[in-house]
Amino acid sequence: MNRLFDVKVWIILGIILGFVIGFDHPDAPTMLMITLLIQMTLALQGLKFDFGDVKHDSKYMLFCVLLCFVFNTGITLLSGLLFIDNKDLWYGWVMLSAVPCAISVMTMTFYMKGDLKLGMLSFSAIYVVALALTPFLTHLLMGEAASWTQILMYVVLFVIIPIAIDIPLNKVTIPPKLKIMTLNVVILAMVFISVGFRRDYIIENPDVAVLLLAVNFVRIFVPSIIMLYLLKRIGCPRDKGVVFISMATWRNSGLAATLCIIMFSATFPNALLPAVLSLLVENVWFVFMQGYFNRMWPETKTESVNI
Repeated sequence: MNRLFDVKVWIILGIILGFVIGFDHPDAPTMLMITLLIQMTLALQGLKFDFGDVKHDSKYMLFCVLLCFVFNTGITLLSGLLFIDNKDLWYGWVMLSAVPCAISVMTMTFYMKGDLKLGMLSFSAIYVVALALTPFLTHLLMGEAASWTQILMYVVLFVIIPIAIDIPLNKVTIPPKLKIMTLNVVILAMVFISVGFRRDYIIENPDVAVLLLAVNFVRIFVPSIIMLYLLKRIGCPRDKGVVFISMATWRNSGLAATLCIIMFSATFPNALLPAVLSLLVENVWFVFMQGYFNRMWPETKTESVNI
């Protein structure tokens, strides 16, 4: 019975179904956006903070913003340079580097007993910065190939809709098991749609797919594992370490893939591949980190648990 609440099972099932069944559906971008919005709404539901929290955690929030838009964006762009001769894939890497962190950072913080309040504050700060920085980066690196106004519109909608839904939803107490199960089903759908949408190309072009997977594995696994050891060594609180590592690693690959499908489906149809395979690797990384993180950095009895 406990297996039903284990997010790893749902992620693995989504990957398998994506490759076995596929999902080449014209409404895939809309469906993917809906899953992202539901995930964000549920992850933020019930979390509250005041301006005193912002003042208290301001330096940690700034650190998270830098981890997302300097450290992770920089690593992602450097990874994309390997594909700069292929305009489809280069534009895909640029889009991936420009989007903010995924709402999955809150899911990871929830599951791995990180600092939920810091996670929410930092996530909010990152999305405020993203309103300006995401359109700016895409326009700077892709020029007129990407509409910065359209990108801004989707980032705004991605923030406003969940917040609006959460206003009445915060008055309701959602049982933890129901919330976890719903999040698991949404994650399954997100992984299935993302992997299944370009399954045929991945199968028909294994050389490109393997190279993209390898680069994403290095980009995601190596920095996060090094960060884990460094943060633990310098005495960083474990609950904050969970937030820092997730913000420095997990990009909103689902949003990047959706934007690529919406803007480039006719002109650069394979631009979404870096984001799709990034999403795949990020979910594999999450499955791995759930066990690895707890072994390498176990929670102590003296640490507060934020769930």
